[in-house]
Amino acid sequence: MKKTNLNGKKAIRLLAVAMLMLLPVLQTGAQQNILLETEARRLLEHFINRETEDVRGMLTEEVNAMIPEGQLKEIANGVEAQLGSFEYVDRVVFDTAGDYEIVVLVCKFENMEMGFRVVFNPENRVAGFQFVPAPATSFAPPPDYSDSTLFTETEIEIDCGSITLPGMVTMPHKRQNVPVVVLVHGSGPHDADETIGPNKPFRDLAWGLASRGIAVLRYEKRTLKHGGTFDRNNFTIWDETGNDALAAVAAAREIPGADPGSIYLLGHSLGGMLAPAIASRDPDIAGIIIMAGNSRPLQYLVPEQYEYLMSLHGELTDQHQNALEELREQVRAISENRLEGLTYRETLLNLPPAYWVDLNSYNQGAMAAGLTQRILVLQGERDYQVTMEDFAGWQKALEGHPGAKLISYPALNHLMMEGEGAPNPAEYFEKNNVYQGVIEDIASWIGD
Repeated sequence: MKKTNLNGKKAIRLLAVAMLMLLPVLQTGAQQNILLETEARRLLEHFINRETEDVRGMLTEEVNAMIPEGQLKEIANGVEAQLGSFEYVDRVVFDTAGDYEIVVLVCKFENMEMGFRVVFNPENRVAGFQFVPAPATSFAPPPDYSDSTLFTETEIEIDCGSITLPGMVTMPHKRQNVPVVVLVHGSGPHDADETIGPNKPFRDLAWGLASRGIAVLRYEKRTLKHGGTFDRNNFTIWDETGNDALAAVAAAREIPGADPGSIYLLGHSLGGMLAPAIASRDPDIAGIIIMAGNSRPLQYLVPEQYEYLMSLHGELTDQHQNALEELREQVRAISENRLEGLTYRETLLNLPPAYWVDLNSYNQGAMAAGLTQRILVLQGERDYQVTMEDFAGWQKALEGHPGAKLISYPALNHLMMEGEGAPNPAEYFEKNNVYQGVIEDIASWIGD
């Protein structure tokens, strides 16, 4: 394997940055960014070259203690297997989260772009790193089916107990007693628009529905900038998603002009899976919309997704098969409740045993079937993350529910956006909008 040197011809920008460090006119903030970018590039170089001891040397003691022996090498091997060989760093994005500073190196790999996100503590030590979807340079324009002259947007703060989360209310003009839809995210850290690449599905939903007389509340997910509020060894899906969704529903009832008796909850993906449980804890919710939500246990989806993504690049190698078998063993341990004595470092997706124990006791189909509220299930038939098998599960569970309606869309993917051919992650990074038919169906259902 050829050793990658990020300070060579592919990193002329870094050389220019190093020269700029000699200039006394730079502001302190710019100097700090240069320092952190240099450190992030050094970490990436060690990682790509599988120099795991050098990687460990840059991490805090706490992070080193969380990473089992051999895992860094496994992650590096997995990145190359799925993304292809590393080519170069295309651009750099800076952010902050409390006292921590964040550098995202947007990397061009053989198969696609990915972001290498590095979190630095106040002592400029690496307090975390992960590969994330590459931040976009520009975003999909507003959908043609929205009309910004028909609504206004107002920022609010949602009281979630120990923290507040920034939110946005999209309110139609000249309306009283307006129904409100509260949007609940899928897995991972998300902003209020649920931005993925250049696409903003929650913005599209908000603007499309508000153009049809329905208010929408969307908010920043706790995991985006408040991940430190979790007990890393002992949190559940309620700490990640559910409790904040209930707080957002309570906030929606207080919106001026809102009809407190017509608050609906729309959960996407993970949020859709949890939507029945949220509605069970707040029976005054008028109805739930399960959009691309799994009806099967969450753990079953993970190896399916990995196998599908690996298969896109041809026949599975022995390395792929070994990685899949490790995932399947973790799934078996969860399904058989063999979690006692394990830490989150040893469980699927590095989620703590408490998370999986909680989900093992949750049957979303049975809970949905017992709800008195109305239910709308929406599913893209080209979705490889949550598949038509899950849609069939909802159909079976809700067969006798008088207020349930289910719709599938042949051309839509997991983001409820149109596409063609075999679905793949690359299409998430092509500018697109939520399909207009989804907006029309939600608006019609709420109006019934």
